[in-house]
Amino acid sequence: MILYLPCIVSAETVRLATVDWPPFFGEQLPKGGFVTEIARQAFKREGHHMDLVFIPWKRAMYSAQKGDHHGLFGCWINSEVQGLFDVSREIMASGDGHFLALEGSNNSNLRPEDLIGKRIGIVRGYAVSETLGALFDSGKVIRVEVSRIKQLLDMIQWPDRIDLMLENALVARHVFQHHYPYRSYNLEVVGKDYVDGGLYICWSKNNAKSKNFRITFDRAIAAMRQDGTLDRIRAEFNIHNQITKPPASPLRPINYSE
Repeated sequence: MILYLPCIVSAETVRLATVDWPPFFGEQLPKGGFVTEIARQAFKREGHHMDLVFIPWKRAMYSAQKGDHHGLFGCWINSEVQGLFDVSREIMASGDGHFLALEGSNNSNLRPEDLIGKRIGIVRGYAVSETLGALFDSGKVIRVEVSRIKQLLDMIQWPDRIDLMLENALVARHVFQHHYPYRSYNLEVVGKDYVDGGLYICWSKNNAKSKNFRITFDRAIAAMRQDGTLDRIRAEFNIHNQITKPPASPLRPINYSE
């Protein structure tokens, strides 16, 4: 019993805030989503309990920045975020933005430079790389903005509306299956933007405990990747995308207004 006493004494609650982003994490998802389960198991390894609240993104960011929560859960990073928070070294999953087209489109491995003359559907405020942002600004790539992912899923079915849509493939599939449960998903990944879509924890600089939580989190995730726990959790949730850390790239500011 004495051997376990230090772990019991040091057990604490890690308080994090985020927004619903299914299928990665969400209040109504089983176990809160597969990324939530990954983090929960990571903190459990270190003897801690995770308390994750789902609130509007702007509020979550402000609360974590103030130190009311220990961190912001599942954030993408850019220069603004890196200035406001201490970002975890490890990621929990990849939330990359993919170029999606109808199956059989004959497109593959597209980069932003390959999109000249194409109409790209995108949700207003979605973060894009500097390269793609410049192509949009120049008019060489046509940006078609909407307010909801479902609108993109509808528009891409018609050849005169958009050529591609930019969205994470798992998110697009989840939204499609929610709205059209009796239809077959008919989109495929044909490329990706130059954005680090890794899902990090952005730790508060204004909470004294956040630094130690960041260290233990990084240690646990690295061990879970090594021993296969991450793969087992993904398999439990039927998630097949690779959890890899994409190369860092300049990122246009994210719209936190939602």
